[in-house]
Amino acid sequence: MEEYIGVKFNFLDDGARIEENQIKKFLEIDGELGRFLKTRKNEGNLSMRSGAGFLIKRAGARMTKLRKSDVVFVRKIVGGMVFCSGGTPSSESLMHYNIYKKVRSAYIILHYHYDKLLNRLKVKKVGPFQYGSLALARNVGKTARKNKIIEITRHGFVITAKNQKELYAYLTEIINGEYE
Repeated sequence: MEEYIGVKFNFLDDGARIEENQIKKFLEIDGELGRFLKTRKNEGNLSMRSGAGFLIKRAGARMTKLRKSDVVFVRKIVGGMVFCSGGTPSSESLMHYNIYKKVRSAYIILHYHYDKLLNRLKVKKVGPFQYGSLALARNVGKTARKNKIIEITRHGFVITAKNQKELYAYLTEIINGEYE
């Protein structure tokens, strides 16, 4: 896996308002991920559709341990510029944005790096691609149209879910080695 050096895009904090009830819901989902994932550092990212954009974890923040200050609202991405509020969004904001554009039913997206889980998956694979790249965003977005779980070669997996229940069901299946 490529060494993490930070976000590879420009962003502008446009001061858009983040709904408190949406932040609360996002943090609830993040906390529940602790039942499935044993994070040690920055091993992935979580996002949730919200209004005209999506909430995503702040770059460098640790999933399952997020606080309100770790939540960023991404309103739109134009020409590689990410318009957001609340801080520096995750390096994979382009990928999440592309999935939400391509998969209208997507409400939650989880991207996680844990190679031992990948050995159990029999899912559609893409890549390898550099993290945070437009090529990664486009390929995963296109593949997500027909696949709820995608392996990114040497870069973890992505789950696209329509709700929390579906996300947790996919995680349970992955962890128990039942997903094929």
